[in-house]
Amino acid sequence: MNKIFVSILLLIVGISVQAQPVAKVKDFTMKSKYFNHEREVLIYTPVGYEGFTATDYDVMYVFDSNERSKFDLVHCLPDFTSLDATKHFIVVGICSPNLEDIGYYRNADYLPMPVNAKEAKSNRGLFNDERGYGRSADLKQFLKNELMPYINTNYRTSGRNIGIGHSLSASFVLDCMITDDLFDDYVAISPNCCYDEYRLVSDLTNYPWMSHQEPRFIYTSMGKEATTWDPYWQEGWKRACTFLSDKSHFPQNTFVSVQRFPEYDHNPTYLPSLTEAMNEYLQFSTSILQLHLSQETYPIHIELQGKDMKGDVYVTGNQEALTNWNPKGVKMTQVNDSTCAIDLQLRLPAYFKFTRGDWNHSANIINAESGNLIVYKAEPQTHIYRLYNVVPWTGE
Repeated sequence: MNKIFVSILLLIVGISVQAQPVAKVKDFTMKSKYFNHEREVLIYTPVGYEGFTATDYDVMYVFDSNERSKFDLVHCLPDFTSLDATKHFIVVGICSPNLEDIGYYRNADYLPMPVNAKEAKSNRGLFNDERGYGRSADLKQFLKNELMPYINTNYRTSGRNIGIGHSLSASFVLDCMITDDLFDDYVAISPNCCYDEYRLVSDLTNYPWMSHQEPRFIYTSMGKEATTWDPYWQEGWKRACTFLSDKSHFPQNTFVSVQRFPEYDHNPTYLPSLTEAMNEYLQFSTSILQLHLSQETYPIHIELQGKDMKGDVYVTGNQEALTNWNPKGVKMTQVNDSTCAIDLQLRLPAYFKFTRGDWNHSANIINAESGNLIVYKAEPQTHIYRLYNVVPWTGE
């Protein structure tokens, strides 16, 4: 049997034993000082999360997760994307209640108090039902002050957050960007752009885009509603689409994608839109995020541990201090028979790998996801990686 095939097989079997064997979904309720009712939340952690202690994860916040299929689709898709099936996410589902007994409904979560359309006669999202709007500011506060701190305290997060919404929750996601800069990246599928006399379009147009220099991913899309729904909806999307499609409005590090799926109705467009968004986000992650480094450098201590480790070990990665991916990178110091270590001043995020001096001999790490190793934050300063015992290095 081929030696490389055996090595890969043993590696896969070993990792499956060591790491969390199945993905998990936690379903629980949170009390909130911003609401008189509890908020239901879903939290997905991917396969391997418990064992991959050296990996931090981006977090996707999915709205309308009371429709469980939307939440499930988000956490399933990374395994089937064509660009990078090795990157996984923590996925947090925010469920919007429909509570007849207290008169609280989904629209209240996503619509702000009106400023333009208090007397509007139109029936398309213009606040003509007093029960259906006005609590979006409270939902933002719940996210910012209660839910996000809970996630960051109890889970290994990278610090990068992505908001994902559909229809009115897509409008909410875009509003979170404009008013609160609540997420780092935004996916808005079939957003309602006509409520409150096209308020969202006006806010998008007036937002100071050029003042935001950090990398940002913005994806929005529309199905056949763009041409078949009432004129208010069509006009709102036309205005938003025209503005967002003009790349001159945005700084270089802002990745904006506007997509159309004219063969899909309002709900079915979620699948092709999300698939395209996921692929484009992974492209953005590798082409822009990996190149955008902090101006400051931070002291980082890196250790590689393994059984009977002999020979030279190098670390190489995405910046000059890591030799810009030269496989014979920075030589590590052998502390003892089982540990190599190095202290570096790094710009963050730092992407790197361990090698024996060439790409044919790279480390198989058992306590981190496959692919690049990444340090996102200045704290903690010490990062420890462990070699897989059976096949510690590829090519050996």
